[in-house]
Amino acid sequence: MPFDRVLRPALICVLSLLAFGCQAKPPLADSGANQRSDGQLRTVVVGEELPLVEKTNDGFDGLSFVFIEAIRDQLSHTDGKTIAIQTVPVKTLHEAQSLLEQGKADLACGVDFSWERQTLLNYTLPFATTGIRLLVPEGNDGTPNSLKGKTIGVVKDSVAASVLANNLETATFRFFSTPSSALNALKDGTIESLGGDSLWLQASRKEVAPKDNLVPVQPYARTAVACVVPEGSESLLDASNIAIGRVLQDYVDGDQAVRKEINSWIGPGSAVGLSDDDIAHYYSVVLTTVTGFRQDMDRTD
Repeated sequence: MPFDRVLRPALICVLSLLAFGCQAKPPLADSGANQRSDGQLRTVVVGEELPLVEKTNDGFDGLSFVFIEAIRDQLSHTDGKTIAIQTVPVKTLHEAQSLLEQGKADLACGVDFSWERQTLLNYTLPFATTGIRLLVPEGNDGTPNSLKGKTIGVVKDSVAASVLANNLETATFRFFSTPSSALNALKDGTIESLGGDSLWLQASRKEVAPKDNLVPVQPYARTAVACVVPEGSESLLDASNIAIGRVLQDYVDGDQAVRKEINSWIGPGSAVGLSDDDIAHYYSVVLTTVTGFRQDMDRTD
């Protein structure tokens, strides 16, 4: 299950790092206000992969956009003027990172945590956690022995490709340039197994491989999913953290409008199918770890 009930200490360490803005080099002067002088929040959209992003007739939607819109609203409040979201579609995280580093974009959401990216960009509070797993035919449990000699599809230069290569030394890997091409290969039978991000695989399973299993039970690695901003954008980072934290707390507090938005992508009835309790538990862990917030369920008035 992508949102684990018990988080490993390493993930809690990552949450603390995301929250308190630890950096490998000193922060630069804040340029966030100048970047938004035209009233635009230039947002990089990486791919069109559910549940984080969905292409629509009007633009884009998805779990990432629940938080992008919350950040936009927070910026409109703090800047005292209307801020509009300007989307910048790209196909890979490498392209997104390049645009952010060059100052050609302000924000990207739905980015899984990596130590390498953290040295170049600043992460916000996380709004999801996921793991590295596989979609495989029935009867395969996703363990190294069951995948010995098998060919596994992965997206080139992805975290999943690296993690699985380190854990499945006797498997063969076939690399795809984009997530959509990897999904198409699984759907048309070009490959029998596909490794990647748990949220993405679960959200895509019904469409491309409804009879396949998502394995193993314990993922090969876990990581937080957040937004990233360039170094030197401290005001944007602060506003983003406030916006994300409020959404997480509203979900934990049972705000029905917020729960409906998030659940439509990852909750009950969605392709991911997490329960309210699973999502609320994870958000409580984030809030407790990074802010000290705690909802005392046993409190009496």
